[in-house]
Amino acid sequence: MKSMTGFGRATAECESFSVVAEVSSVNKKGFEISVGLPRDWQPLERLIAAKAREFYTRGKVGVSVRADFKGASRLLPDAPALESAAAALKAACESVGTKFEPSADTVLKLCELSASAAQNSDWESAWETVSVALSEALEKSSQMREAEGENLKRDLASRLNLILELALSAERESRNTAAKYRDRLLSRLKDLGLELDLDDERLLKELCIFADKCDVSEETTRLKSHIAQFLSALEERDAVGRKMDFICQEMGREINTMASKANNLELTKIAISLKNELERVREQIQNIE
Repeated sequence: MKSMTGFGRATAECESFSVVAEVSSVNKKGFEISVGLPRDWQPLERLIAAKAREFYTRGKVGVSVRADFKGASRLLPDAPALESAAAALKAACESVGTKFEPSADTVLKLCELSASAAQNSDWESAWETVSVALSEALEKSSQMREAEGENLKRDLASRLNLILELALSAERESRNTAAKYRDRLLSRLKDLGLELDLDDERLLKELCIFADKCDVSEETTRLKSHIAQFLSALEERDAVGRKMDFICQEMGREINTMASKANNLELTKIAISLKNELERVREQIQNIE
């Protein structure tokens, strides 16, 4: 089980440049990725997204790749290349009827463009180095997400066990509710000067109707089953966030039904505690992949 929150950073280098790759991720229901690259390496975005997909199924993922090209002298291209670029620019100006008047700024811009093209055009060969840094950064992010996932696992297991204890308490309290209601009913009748036999049909019918309305055994049975499924999901290594979210929805249904059947203060308190704990579980699983 992994968290969706993670960060990884790694470097790699070749003869002509070095690369720094950073990967960060936060929680999100679906999968979304944003990639920052040097301008002329944009074709790598598709490859980077595919690589990230190997590590993520959910979450908002940000990937940043920065390159540092070696050799400042590469900013100045050789004379033939510069002359060729200037001639192409002159021809373009003449084709639209504009006078070509080169300046120092023009030469500098041509140098920058020529250097950029020389350094970045071969993005396919650059991928070999970029992929090394990216894979390491993704692996580090994955390790961080696994570590946080273990912490979330322990917290969720503790909260699910508390929910189980509360469900068992509700079950026990529910069993005694009908008997307590019977005693209260007889006491009120006695105060009014009315005496009824415990075997009186009207009394038994009233008690049966009340017992049926306040019985939560079905709800607690299903709730315990959902808790067992949730605890089992905690041990899975696949992406279980959506599965846990669905189980929480079903648990919420049972708890709401139990709350509607609560007819004494103790059951009401238990139902409120169950809702509070379930809400804390829901908040935690929003960060689980």
